[in-house]
Amino acid sequence: MRYGRWLPGLLLGLGLGGCTTFVTRQIEHPGHASSRSADAFLAHAGFRRDAMRTREGVRIAYWIAPPRAYHVKDEYQVQRKGKHTSFSFNFSFEDDPTKAPLLTPKGSVVLLHPWSMSGAAMSIWGIHFVAAGYQVVMPDLRSQGGSSDAPVGYGPREAGDIVELVRDLQAKHRLPGPLYVLGASYGATVALFAAPQLENLRGVVALEPYADAAAVIRRAPASKLFGYDWLARWITPKEVDAAIARASRKLDVDLEQIDPGDALAQTRVCTLLLRGSHDVLTSGKAVAALSRRSPRASYVEVPGEGHLSLPMRTAWLVPPLLAWMQALPDTGGPCPTFSLPPVPPAVAQETSARAAAEAQPR
Repeated sequence: MRYGRWLPGLLLGLGLGGCTTFVTRQIEHPGHASSRSADAFLAHAGFRRDAMRTREGVRIAYWIAPPRAYHVKDEYQVQRKGKHTSFSFNFSFEDDPTKAPLLTPKGSVVLLHPWSMSGAAMSIWGIHFVAAGYQVVMPDLRSQGGSSDAPVGYGPREAGDIVELVRDLQAKHRLPGPLYVLGASYGATVALFAAPQLENLRGVVALEPYADAAAVIRRAPASKLFGYDWLARWITPKEVDAAIARASRKLDVDLEQIDPGDALAQTRVCTLLLRGSHDVLTSGKAVAALSRRSPRASYVEVPGEGHLSLPMRTAWLVPPLLAWMQALPDTGGPCPTFSLPPVPPAVAQETSARAAAEAQPR
């Protein structure tokens, strides 16, 4: 993200309205981030843009694509300049995806994006699953992307939207079973809330979910989720607590009491929770405890990865995840074990370099 354009306004807002008001806005309004290049990329890959409206009147926009027999290659790269880090992908098709023959679907995968993004943020995952033979749907969560504004709920409300979307697509025979749901960060927790309400669900993958919404919000300033890391020196814990209380009243949801563990305990299918060992936004102990709420859930900590980097490791993570999904039982059988493959040399080298950079004093 680039902050230069809104930095003067941010400083003025902090000075006039106070940090509590600023943090409250961040909690309440994820924003409608979009990217023309990402949209063009998805259209080129054969994805179609569509939308539906929930019973509450919320317009949910989404990308959808059938499986196609094409070959893909992606390469995750990290660039550093001083103490700043940015990420990029080199991604290419070995053929024209729109001319590649359609495949008989093995099932469908719904991909749920992180906070303050859109369905297009999951495009690399979507491309891999389409190429692997799955129908793919990538919704924009409420108040994000192309979906309409509606009070966010940090899991339960968004899950209700997704359940309605899935049922609508299933009724129109656009979502062949079995069904899988994969989410990242905010989307991962939405997936956990949606899972017990979904029919024909075979499995859930949650990348970097949060077990406690309020705890994540409290860590957000120091983890740069609100922008520059120096904001953590301006925003005090007391101001964040006040913002959580104020946002809870405005959103009519108790952010201190949101518990995906209750939903996970009711989920009948195998659920895999993955978290990077270097994640500073979510607590490893909390996510591990969350997984213990269900005998059909398992927790795997991925060495060396952070909250942002783990969901970008598609080339490394997709093959074992596909193997895990394909080994899932139809009903009630034992859940398969998820095993990480050996760390690729390039990933190991990049992880070591990142750890060394993070160890440097700021």
